Amino acid sequence: MILRLTLIITLLTLSVRAFSQIQIQGYVRDENSKGIAFANVYIENTVDGTSTDENGHFVLETEEKGSVTLIASFVGYKPFSITSDVSKLNNLAINLKPDLTNLNEVVVTAGSFQLKGGSNLEKKNAIDLVTAAGSEGDLYKSITNLPGAQISGTDGKLQVRGGSSYETQTYIDEMHVMSPYTSMPANTAVRGRHSTFIFDAINFSTGGFSPEYTQSLSSVLPLSTKDESTITKIGASLTSVGLGTGGTKSWDKGSASFDVNYTNLEPYTKLIFPDEKPDWDKYYQGISAANQFRFKLEDKTYLKTYFTYEKTLFKKRETPAFSNIDRKLDFDEDNLYLNSTFKKRFTNGINYFAGVAYSWNKKNINNARVPNDLFKSDESELHLKTKAEKRFSSLYKLAVGTEALVRKYEMTYMDEKSIERKVNHNIEGLFFSNDFNLSDKLLLNASSRIEYASLDKSFALLPRIALNYNIKKDIVLSAVAGKYQQTSPNENLIYNNHLSQENTTQYILSAQNTITNYRVFRVEVYHKKYNKLTTIYDDFYHSDGHGYSQGVDLMYKDGFRTGNKQSLEYMLSYSYNDSKRKYAEYNKKVTPPFVTKHNASVILRYSNEKLKSIIGVTNRFASGRAYHNPNLPGVMNETTPAYNSLDVSWTVLAHKRLIIYASASNILGRTNIYGYDYNPNPNTSGRYEAKPIKSYQNNFFFIGFFWTLSGKVAYDPATF
Repeated sequence: MILRLTLIITLLTLSVRAFSQIQIQGYVRDENSKGIAFANVYIENTVDGTSTDENGHFVLETEEKGSVTLIASFVGYKPFSITSDVSKLNNLAINLKPDLTNLNEVVVTAGSFQLKGGSNLEKKNAIDLVTAAGSEGDLYKSITNLPGAQISGTDGKLQVRGGSSYETQTYIDEMHVMSPYTSMPANTAVRGRHSTFIFDAINFSTGGFSPEYTQSLSSVLPLSTKDESTITKIGASLTSVGLGTGGTKSWDKGSASFDVNYTNLEPYTKLIFPDEKPDWDKYYQGISAANQFRFKLEDKTYLKTYFTYEKTLFKKRETPAFSNIDRKLDFDEDNLYLNSTFKKRFTNGINYFAGVAYSWNKKNINNARVPNDLFKSDESELHLKTKAEKRFSSLYKLAVGTEALVRKYEMTYMDEKSIERKVNHNIEGLFFSNDFNLSDKLLLNASSRIEYASLDKSFALLPRIALNYNIKKDIVLSAVAGKYQQTSPNENLIYNNHLSQENTTQYILSAQNTITNYRVFRVEVYHKKYNKLTTIYDDFYHSDGHGYSQGVDLMYKDGFRTGNKQSLEYMLSYSYNDSKRKYAEYNKKVTPPFVTKHNASVILRYSNEKLKSIIGVTNRFASGRAYHNPNLPGVMNETTPAYNSLDVSWTVLAHKRLIIYASASNILGRTNIYGYDYNPNPNTSGRYEAKPIKSYQNNFFFIGFFWTLSGKVAYDPATF
């Protein structure tokens, strides 16, 4: 299959006819006239772009004619732009100036990664994030390659620093997303519901996050959509798993965008995995629609509304381990998310924000656990938030805000008898943050959150403090300490809706050395202390669990030119985690089955501008996870084999209006084991037989064609 994908892309690439091109050359330097390596240089509203070499020199080829706008940008510097006839843009000497306003806003670097958008990385390419092999175009899979994120189990959800997936929360435009993942059959990795391409800024916080983000014990993923979209365009996509269309209509003071996608795994599964045909009565199908309106009401005043709906259907044969009873899992899900946000910067320097978000998810599952049963759930969340911030001087900034979460959950399970349960509750919070620039090298943040939870009628004070110290320009030390809390999941609350709020106290120390403009080394150590975790014993749910998670994360990132039109970027990351907790049915502290002690990844990305191609290679490794073997004494007494996956991808700008993207995961075909199911009854020898828990499919192959149907800009899969 890999050879077939490679052949298709190669033939399409070779078939692209040559165009007459104009070369734009020049240098990009900093305020000290030192060349800036890997600065982005591109022509606005086109896909024509390049990056500077180690000396700051660039050569950009374009087919544009007449007047164009050339932009040069790099993290921490103000973007440079020049508008001129393209034939006159040559031998340019571009000097970028530091963005002092932006630098003053940087308070804490510990436990945070900025991936794109606000950092101005890779603006020349619409699909920069998915070119990391193994991502398969999915935001959450891309993030698992970063230090702090652990290799997840068979469900593919994001797990951070010894925490389970429910301990990480997603926000869009600062508003909470209740259900960020798609639903998939058992032992199949989920995907994010929201396309990576709609976001202008993606930040991944592994800990120590702001008090304005709530209900998370481990980490948060804040995502921001664009305030403005000035390009009118429409496009279409055809992939190995479905098809889609989308576009944007732009006008003077705003824009409207839409995106519609249909997914059907039947053709893909029948072609690649024909042996699975007996498992399916109805192959996985999904349809999603998204819409966003943006309005610029006046200068620095924006109103945005984002809406998405998704329908998921499948009917699949499920056979539990050591059982001869088959059932046809008949799954039907509806998911909706809507948010509306308003933000304004007043002339007195106050930044004001107000937002409302509504999440709704409904499931109907026939044959959910045993044949002829029925499971129904209906869950919703209303999120209200407002905040204001102002920098009173170069030494001090204050932010205050308040928010409320109103949650409802109802479930019905019908077998021989009918069980109905519901949980309705609300969470209110008041938060404030103080930023002190104590000197040009020392920054202090003192913040807190006061939160009320109606379930256990509790008030909590959740203080946080953070320090940044610049030893010198290129070395930053950071320290963070803070307390965080989260409500127990619904599957626990339906049995005891008076459970306490689970909480953690986090301590983080971080050091980062920016050796050059692109080369970065980072080390971070952390300790998390858990309290009031949910436990289950004597057929009742309690809040007396506790535990810890501690470790170290390492990252080294670099890149270099391998030729005038070629570059190689790479990132090495390693995470060590030691976790134990008393929780769920475990009456003493154990290593949870979702924790992997050692995690490492190597990411390579080779760019060849002449061939208009980006080739990605990723290798991910994780040590085995703990599981309980009833044949041995003790609890959680065994470890699975190590995890390893080698992934590749190829992105080709085959034409100014056509992008081709192909990827293949786990190309070596390794069978990764995530645990074992044991027969509840011993055999004649007195031993309990085991069956491995593994992914339903060992590999995933993907190829997609993305066309621009109007305009000059290459189509990206969301077109937002």
